[in-house]
Amino acid sequence: MSDPSETSDSEQTFVPDNVQTQHDTFDQAPKKSKIRIKRSWLLFFLLALLIVLLTFRNDLRQGAVESSENAVRYVAFDILGWSPRDIFVWRLRIAGLLDSPLGQRWTQAVDRAGEQPVQAGVQHRTTETFGSDDVEAHVYQVSLVRGEKLIWQFSRLDTADTRLYASLERRGKNDQDWSTVMELDADDATNSQVVSKAGDYRFVLQPELFAKADYSLAIASGGSLPFPVEGAAQRDIGSFFGVDRDGGARKHHGVDIFAERGTPVTAVIDGYVRTGTGARGGEYVWLSGSMIGFGSARYYYAHLDSFAVESGDKVKKGEILGYVGNTGNAKTTPPHLHFGIYSSGPVDPEPFLKPEPELPVL
Repeated sequence: MSDPSETSDSEQTFVPDNVQTQHDTFDQAPKKSKIRIKRSWLLFFLLALLIVLLTFRNDLRQGAVESSENAVRYVAFDILGWSPRDIFVWRLRIAGLLDSPLGQRWTQAVDRAGEQPVQAGVQHRTTETFGSDDVEAHVYQVSLVRGEKLIWQFSRLDTADTRLYASLERRGKNDQDWSTVMELDADDATNSQVVSKAGDYRFVLQPELFAKADYSLAIASGGSLPFPVEGAAQRDIGSFFGVDRDGGARKHHGVDIFAERGTPVTAVIDGYVRTGTGARGGEYVWLSGSMIGFGSARYYYAHLDSFAVESGDKVKKGEILGYVGNTGNAKTTPPHLHFGIYSSGPVDPEPFLKPEPELPVL
């Protein structure tokens, strides 16, 4: 009888593929250890090379800093919706200063200034200074209606490497609720915003704690479209939006601009035109920014004496579309242009046609 502990030459011991013998394990252990050592040295070498490059190459170091800052801005602004001022508030919280008397005074500075804001009106220009010991904010407020254009010029007059937070905000439904429209750059450029929602708007400026800052701010508001009748102005508007027509059966969905018969009427935007004739509007032109007329505001020119364009024409702003008349249901009135704006319904054109805003000069 054979010994069960012995194996004949014809027999082989079965070892599963996923099981290693003790001999194999001992043979492979030094190999794995060598691989780990090589990887460690490689990582160490790459890290050392990166440190050397960032130390001696200013351009690479600056690029790394800018990349990290851009990443922070993307997360904070685009994903979380934070403003630069919100970031500073977060830094105060991390530093344990937010709930301190100084931190509370800084975070409440905008509310204090907002209680008595500077009323900017149609034009306003100022040059101001924040002292390093000042814990305050400056607020400039203006009321605007749909169609008006707000322009401003904001510049930093000092060269200090400190932050001056500046933003344009709009009042919400709650009087105390303000939302940020945009952050302002102190680039001394002239910027503009056409108002799509009527209400109160304000410029808010506040430096970080212990920062001295000098700045200049100019603000102006006015119309966003050129006047559609050559040589005419707001004084020539004789009938306004919303007044009764046909004994109160309908409302006037535009403004009537009176001028001599044959006075040119012009395009207020670049776009495409469609001409037509109707019992009410007489000879009329529709102007829109797109060829099919959808997705943009449409402008209506009615009671024309004659056309200067044909349907489908592409026109430039300022190009003549036709001439003032009194066709259609305006035969009993003096010659005038009925001008209307439609964007998801009729819109009052009068604020659009105010004089173009001009920044005040020193």
